[in-house]
Amino acid sequence: MKNLLNRKLRNKKGFTLAELLIVVAIIGVLVAISIPIFTSQLEKSRDAVTLSNIRAAYAEAQTAELTQSSDTTNGVTYTPDASKGTATVEVKGVVSKGTQEGLNNLDQLPFGNLVSGKDKWEAKGSLGGTAQSWKLTFSYDENGKITSVTAVEDK
Repeated sequence: MKNLLNRKLRNKKGFTLAELLIVVAIIGVLVAISIPIFTSQLEKSRDAVTLSNIRAAYAEAQTAELTQSSDTTNGVTYTPDASKGTATVEVKGVVSKGTQEGLNNLDQLPFGNLVSGKDKWEAKGSLGGTAQSWKLTFSYDENGKITSVTAVEDK
């Protein structure tokens, strides 16, 4: 009998089924908790990419306005209106990946004050949602200040 008990104790290798089920359940709970966190972080990163792309488009438009020239290789077209002293700059290929809620941060952009009042910043309402390419149009007055920013889908 003693020999049988010693053999059983020596041959115990691995984990029991209950121990394995508990480990699997703990891992499942941790995964279930972490998925929403990772998803929200992914949405925040997409919003940041959209804001970054719009800032880059703004910088390209400002450069085109200051130099009064187009950069067709980057999709920037400068169009002056000599009779009014105004200009329009189109920036093509601006990719938007953000969500509608995440674009509330567009107010932080240098031209964010165009969001309120009668000035146009039509891009704010349309840039969120599925990833797509946009053409942003910046209109400048005779003093080189932005008067409106519009966005249309770049097809």
